[in-house]
Amino acid sequence: MKRFLFYIWVAIFAFNSQAQTRLKLMSYNLLHFPTGTNIDRTGDLTYILNTYQPDIFMACEIESAAGSDTILNNCLGTQNYAGAYFTYNHSGSQYQLQQMLYYNRHKFELVNETYLITYIRDINHYTLKLLTQDNTDEIFIDIYVAHLKASNSQSDIDTRRDMVQVLVNDLQNIPPGHFVIFAGDFNLYTSDEPAYQLMTDANNVIVFKDPVDRAGSWHNNATFKDIDTQATHSTSDNDYVGGGIDDRFDFIMLSENLINSPVLHYVDGTYAAYGNNGNCFNKSIISSYCDGSTYDYTLRSHLYNMSDHLPVVLELETPVALNMPVFESQLFKINEGDVIQNALSVSGGDINHFDLCIYDSAGQQLIQKSDYRNNQLINFSNFTPGVYFLQINTPKYHQVIKFVKTD
Repeated sequence: MKRFLFYIWVAIFAFNSQAQTRLKLMSYNLLHFPTGTNIDRTGDLTYILNTYQPDIFMACEIESAAGSDTILNNCLGTQNYAGAYFTYNHSGSQYQLQQMLYYNRHKFELVNETYLITYIRDINHYTLKLLTQDNTDEIFIDIYVAHLKASNSQSDIDTRRDMVQVLVNDLQNIPPGHFVIFAGDFNLYTSDEPAYQLMTDANNVIVFKDPVDRAGSWHNNATFKDIDTQATHSTSDNDYVGGGIDDRFDFIMLSENLINSPVLHYVDGTYAAYGNNGNCFNKSIISSYCDGSTYDYTLRSHLYNMSDHLPVVLELETPVALNMPVFESQLFKINEGDVIQNALSVSGGDINHFDLCIYDSAGQQLIQKSDYRNNQLINFSNFTPGVYFLQINTPKYHQVIKFVKTD
């Protein structure tokens, strides 16, 4: 789904708007990133993240600090994002893959991070504070990111329950009024599993709700084909698990107050298996059977290369005004005006260098320049006539300019 134009108009009008603020979340198993396959997947992940632009990105299966840095520096970009501190797994030396959190640094502050030790893998715990205009509006989100035990033997099922029990025990430490998210690759086959029943138990200090609220047997069941997240490949190859899309392994669970609080709440209908058009049961995600208007082939091909899982996404909404960066509609300008032919240059007045990107009307990034110098000429002769968007970022200013290229 192309969300870039929505983001553009929000950026232009945010300083005048009194509308609700949307926050976008994504949870994604990255399949032994970065070296788990024989291809460089940095470009694939960059494309996927650019199309959705999550405000909170929760990732599983990161191999190393270097891999974590690649995601932040190359795929997300430090202009708008920050990341938690990467730590190697403490729960078992044979399981070195780790979870991570990245967030929009203009909207959130990371105030705490720690981890819970389980039998095989850490459960990482992060606390974000929403950056509101009124400091008295303190809104905190505690986020747990986990990769529960895989496979479907009784021992595996019991281990998943035991891992969730560690998290449930920790919930008593969450301060009153905090919102809580539990996300990751849960490897659940059915809602009857003890792990799922435990996290949704009404007797817990904090009760988790499933936003789609569709209980049942999720494994190889066409009833749930629209929310399945594994596997993107029809055959197993090069670390990719095969079998086609037929399992709902990936989740974002929400504390009960995120369902009904007027301060911060889930937006109905926004939970999705990102890239799943709902017609891909037991098929590879790049199969022609999986075509659809929501997720195009280009996005699905990047998802195919990136991982054998699909991301899970959803949106939260708050009426509280955020302390967003300044938007200045007149500071930057295209010297040639809003209609150009073969080249353009950008002026920022007294600001001599800044970062810029140019996107087409479908949201595809065409040009990215870091540390662009005032009035440098940009060759645009190779692009087709049409509408384009210039996005400018500095530590203080964020601006978007619409322009047209002619023959």
